[in-house]
Amino acid sequence: MTKKALLLSLLVVTGTSASLMGCQLGGGVDPYNLDFTVDTRGTTIDFWTGFGSDFADILENVLKTFEDETGIIVNHESKGGYDGLQQAITLSAGTNSYPNVALAYPDHMVGYVNSNIILRLDSFFEDDGDDTFNPEDFYPDYMKENYEVEYDRETGEPYLMGVPFNKSTEVMIYNKTFFDWARTISGFEDRIFVPSTWDEVVSVSSAINELMEDYYGKFIGHDGKGYETRDELFAAGQTPMLDFDVITYDTFRPFSYDSQANWFITLCRQWGGEFTEVDQETMQGYLAFDSDEVKEGLQFMQDAYNDHLLAIPTTFGEAGYSSNPFKFLRCVMTVSSSAGVKNNVPQGNSFETGVAPVPYKDADHKYVISQGTNAILLDKGTEKELVASWKLLKYLTKTANGTWSAESGYFPTCSYAEESEVYQDFLNNSTSSIDRMNQATSRVNSNVYMNDAEKWTKFVDKPFSNSSRVRSTVESAMSQLFIDKVTPDQLIQNLYTLLPDNVRS
Repeated sequence: MTKKALLLSLLVVTGTSASLMGCQLGGGVDPYNLDFTVDTRGTTIDFWTGFGSDFADILENVLKTFEDETGIIVNHESKGGYDGLQQAITLSAGTNSYPNVALAYPDHMVGYVNSNIILRLDSFFEDDGDDTFNPEDFYPDYMKENYEVEYDRETGEPYLMGVPFNKSTEVMIYNKTFFDWARTISGFEDRIFVPSTWDEVVSVSSAINELMEDYYGKFIGHDGKGYETRDELFAAGQTPMLDFDVITYDTFRPFSYDSQANWFITLCRQWGGEFTEVDQETMQGYLAFDSDEVKEGLQFMQDAYNDHLLAIPTTFGEAGYSSNPFKFLRCVMTVSSSAGVKNNVPQGNSFETGVAPVPYKDADHKYVISQGTNAILLDKGTEKELVASWKLLKYLTKTANGTWSAESGYFPTCSYAEESEVYQDFLNNSTSSIDRMNQATSRVNSNVYMNDAEKWTKFVDKPFSNSSRVRSTVESAMSQLFIDKVTPDQLIQNLYTLLPDNVRS
């Protein structure tokens, strides 16, 4: 049995499926027949990512340690976002000016397979002689997507195309101070709580709106009472616990969701439908959300929005995120990327936050999206450069992954990283508000999403060459539903019209 047998058991592969075109050798050497004992000290390799300055600075420190330990020089370039990274590599394919190592989403990898520039990693794992670095070391939830990019055309068996590096998901951030206070108000003790299901989101949000009728424009003191003015509050010897001074019914919604694409895609799964499907023989992707199940979920959300219970950033006049409305009490629950939860920490720690799983439809449909990129090798360079690139991939994904995760807020990709001294120190000893938020988020991921007893599914839709365009198109779905007031049927028709290449004939 090969090293990837455990992870292959996660996949259902049809016996007659064919692969895409295999990688062509463009680096002048056979990358699948390397001498892994070659001396790589002094070798220079290129590494491209899409991180912004905050994450890039953390990564630079990790790379500096790698250089000190190995003597391998890494030229790191950030391409200004993942779309920019994908475009830069795609445009460089014809000139062989792409990097040795890069980060990629699965749909990016499909494009690189089509361009014949990405390397399969099976032989690297099998031939380098390192028994401490195996596919089985990594969490299956993160490895699965790396086996869904390219398949052997004769056997239908998948190739391993990447190794997880930076992984995140979505969580629900809530204003714990608000919820603790609301439960002290007569008549709301059992009606306001942190919701788990979408039905509970609706019932709790309805109760919150009812409660707020008596508190718009007021200051809540630490005594739990509402005061009309700041002077009145101070005269009573109180300081503000919650400041609703400028909050009105029109500017307040209990619940908001950052990523409208993620909301739509997750809804498809949670209501028992599908988002897209892939013909494994041709790797052509098709839309799959024209179903009664998805329409039911969309109607549920539209009704809740019309009842003043839900919001998207546009509702608050924000371009992309609900973090500012959350920090200024215009909503008290928001679904955010786990990698960006720090943006929801209010200035001056004016209230306490909590972290919970995203709402789900019912116990049989507990789906949450998995995000983040994987480290890949591209077909470039001498034997020394290829081996040096493999050493960097190993270092990033396992050896230094605990350090990276502790400092960045991303999740460890393997138990080695999660159990490392540096990551455990982060989990147990960090005290800043941002660290506490990241700690709580990590525990939701480990104790809930990845705990088999909780029965959550962290999913990534199978990739195809047009995946990113499909995703960017459905980003408008919830806005059409909420702001433009189209019906679920009209919304689906609009999206199918915008994506004709992905509609089955």
